Amino acid sequence: MTIKGLYVIENNPYPDFKELENRGLTHVFYSDSFLLNNFTTCKNNVLELVNEMEGTDLKLHINLNAFKAADQSSLVDPTNKDHRNQLKTALIQLLSDIPAVDGIIFEDFHWQMWSGYDVVQQGEILAEFAKEMVEAIHSVDESKNLSASMVWTSPALGLTAAELDFVIPKIYSPKSSGIPLSTTIKKVLEKIDAKKMIVDLITYDSAVNLTPRSLSDIYNEISTVIKFNGANYCLYASPWIPYGLGFPSEDYSFTEINVNLDLVSKHKVIPEKSSRIITISFLDQNNNPLSNDLLSTLVGEYKIIDQSTGRLIKDFTHFIPDNSIYELTISSDENRIINPDVSQENHIITVSVVYGDGKKENEELLLTIQNLLGIN
Repeated sequence: MTIKGLYVIENNPYPDFKELENRGLTHVFYSDSFLLNNFTTCKNNVLELVNEMEGTDLKLHINLNAFKAADQSSLVDPTNKDHRNQLKTALIQLLSDIPAVDGIIFEDFHWQMWSGYDVVQQGEILAEFAKEMVEAIHSVDESKNLSASMVWTSPALGLTAAELDFVIPKIYSPKSSGIPLSTTIKKVLEKIDAKKMIVDLITYDSAVNLTPRSLSDIYNEISTVIKFNGANYCLYASPWIPYGLGFPSEDYSFTEINVNLDLVSKHKVIPEKSSRIITISFLDQNNNPLSNDLLSTLVGEYKIIDQSTGRLIKDFTHFIPDNSIYELTISSDENRIINPDVSQENHIITVSVVYGDGKKENEELLLTIQNLLGIN
């Protein structure tokens, strides 16, 4: 099993799915809140998403609130037979009407406010509910999957996971309840007896106004997941998708990239206001071109400053290399002399890249700009 997923949310602009697939994405998890409230709206929204994903091989899973609506009102009571039948009917109808849907995810799959059951009984009811829903989904197509997103410390996790096609424990951060991500993953795997598991990660800080987290931190967490659970993870990112986000399949903890900048110009001297191409070469620690998987994690940025004054000529600007040899165009406007009293300036071009498990590399090129027509 390999699931490298991204959550997208109804009523939010969709990303470029073809580009994300090129960067390693395999699955789209779509969060819906209409299935039991307005089936027609749910169906139309899913069909719109299917249309947006056309031309890709991405798999689509529908993420549903299992037991509650957005306003916190109860949607499905797992102890209520009529509620169960209503949900099964809706799921079977959706999967029958839209074969492109590959699976269903139950979000917030934990005991709500229902009383009269102890912890053991709650776990048994949740597991039995999951089994019934799996059977309903498989009755449409055996290849369809049912999974559930659960709190990783839930007493019902192991029992419920045994009935699901895979489980999605809510871990999210590198320190869940103060425990390192690697330790948390190992603890969950022990609970579910190595049952198939997808690890949810998050690309923004929910405690600080949804501030985007650094790509370096995100890659470090992905690498940790791969190390202990294989390439099975999903990112809560939309609509906060970091620029150049990649979805690697390998753990790159021990991989280093060498960055080399080259400009075809004698002594690195060029006329003012002439555009130039800088060739950036990326080689791994064995001096081999990067694999497509490693290349999918590579994101770069460059800036230009005047050496003598430190004045900023070009602030950091992102780029995404599509090859181990990448040509970066420096425009005529960027190759200008900013001090009108001189006919020559030295500019420092700094290239910074993030890759693999979040490593960073920086490389500089010193370029001399000459005003061959004389001082203005």
